[in-house]
Amino acid sequence: MPETDRNQIDSEGRGRSTNKGDVPEPLRRRYYLDERGGPGLGFYADARIQTAAFRDLGARLITPRSDPNAVRDMAAVAHHRGWSVVVVHGEADFRREAWLTATALGMEVRGYQPSERDRQELERRQAALARKATRTADERPERGDREARDSVAAGRSNMRIVEAVVRARVGDRPAQDRILSAARERLASWLERGARFEPIAVAHNATDRDANRARERQRGR
Repeated sequence: MPETDRNQIDSEGRGRSTNKGDVPEPLRRRYYLDERGGPGLGFYADARIQTAAFRDLGARLITPRSDPNAVRDMAAVAHHRGWSVVVVHGEADFRREAWLTATALGMEVRGYQPSERDRQELERRQAALARKATRTADERPERGDREARDSVAAGRSNMRIVEAVVRARVGDRPAQDRILSAARERLASWLERGARFEPIAVAHNATDRDANRARERQRGR
């Protein structure tokens, strides 16, 4: 292995995955991936640069630098793959950052002996992660409530469209009522089970035409 790639995080023991390219989706979107230019899969921060921020060899992640951003993303890959124990090699700055980042994510890290100040820094990072997790948990119910309200509104809007179509195209009133009653029961059941609805994409002229037909049937009775 080249001297410039001596900074590495290795999987130690079993994890969920050691598959090359198995990475969190946000990280995949952030980097340009290319298997040329060295061993494994390269992760490039820019389409024009020649050196990968880090390379993925499956059970090993390597980098030529001690860039904290690259170390953070390498640790995120290890965490995503379920590596509970990792071994770090390379420059002292790299091993320190890898220890801090991976330990904060709950992994056991071998290959670096932390100082007292390292442990204090770890406590600060863990507290920051806890605050972030709390904010995320607090925001999710609001988004969930909003999504639920939007879904209910979409379901009811869709039901009105179905009603207009049934009234316009089914001539027998008792048959209309039976169809719509069954449709309303299904809608209520789906909403109770937490189903999500999107508005039906219907051309306005078609909807208006069916509504006009329904009104004409009403006047004709």
